[in-house]
Amino acid sequence: MVGIDTIVLTLESSEFAILEPSRFTPHAQQVLNADPRGMGRGKFLSAYCNPLKQDSLEYGYLPILTLYKALRSGGLVTELRIQFSAPKFLKGNNIDEIVEADFRELCQKILDGLLHYKIHIHGGIDTIAAARVDVVHFSKNFVLDNFMSARQVILELQKVDVNAWRDVSKTDYSNNGYGFKIHSKYFELAFYDKLAEYRKGKRGQPTFEHDDQLFIDLFDEEALRTHFEIVRMEVRFGNKKAIKQAFERAGINTEELEFKHIFKFSTSKRILQWYLGDLYEHFPKITEATNEGTLELFSNLFVQNPDRQISTLVGAVGLHALIKAAGLRSMKDIVGSKGSAALLRLARRANRELAYSTQKSEVFELLDTQLDNFEPVLLKSFEK
Repeated sequence: MVGIDTIVLTLESSEFAILEPSRFTPHAQQVLNADPRGMGRGKFLSAYCNPLKQDSLEYGYLPILTLYKALRSGGLVTELRIQFSAPKFLKGNNIDEIVEADFRELCQKILDGLLHYKIHIHGGIDTIAAARVDVVHFSKNFVLDNFMSARQVILELQKVDVNAWRDVSKTDYSNNGYGFKIHSKYFELAFYDKLAEYRKGKRGQPTFEHDDQLFIDLFDEEALRTHFEIVRMEVRFGNKKAIKQAFERAGINTEELEFKHIFKFSTSKRILQWYLGDLYEHFPKITEATNEGTLELFSNLFVQNPDRQISTLVGAVGLHALIKAAGLRSMKDIVGSKGSAALLRLARRANRELAYSTQKSEVFELLDTQLDNFEPVLLKSFEK
């Protein structure tokens, strides 16, 4: 499969022709004919073409377009940004996951969608395939058919020490544990209950998804089995620099950011595995100690760590009990900014310095296994 959902492609002015500029708001000619003197202080002008309800009813899923002109170091540039969900283009929803062999069909659907807007692409499919990728959301749906709930998975992931995460400025926890998102300016790592997201979309509530076109027609609940749940993982990069940094961390060649080079099985799998592994590095592993109770944990730690101070062992046992009960974030909320640093030091010391009998979290084991297999999830697998 290819674990990609949302993509933004960028075409240069020599690669497209807008045959009906009035479809854009404001009129596309205001952007195309602009000179630096009329572009304002920011030296940037843009116009948008979003699918109307009637367009979607007549055609189906369509991309969102942004035409812009900007003054750069090399002079004026005019470019067209094409934003779309790859699975929604091909499958009509983004639970059904796609494969590398779908690439040519996807390029044709993008081309057809642009023609619906009366935009001609010079070079056709080959130009789409070679378009620059400026935004990409890598994604994977994890099926929970082992009596584990999506909420259990999200609550377990929320125990991660996000304050130690590189480049992260904010963390969101939504809907009583049904969504978990870590983000900085051009990066997001999100986990959420996919079926709860669908139900929220039907009720018109805010969702973790950015593109809700066709979302409320995702599937017929009556036709599906009721004993499965889906947790979705998305790794979102908001500009070229963020994509290149991620590729470097995951050991992927970053020379090319063309659509045909990014739409790969190996690329999406490696990115998702790297960020899940990085998340696990910040997981408080003292919570994985396998013991019947706190007294047994203290006994095992004492035997396995004879050279450690009793205060260190008692602190680890207390940390274990509190994290199990409420999670590290809830503890930080109680102690405030001054106490949070001490909690983090205690957690790191417990993870790095103490030996104890552990097994990997069942949640991370499940996610690791499904990422390793990297098989596409299809709705038809869950039909009655």
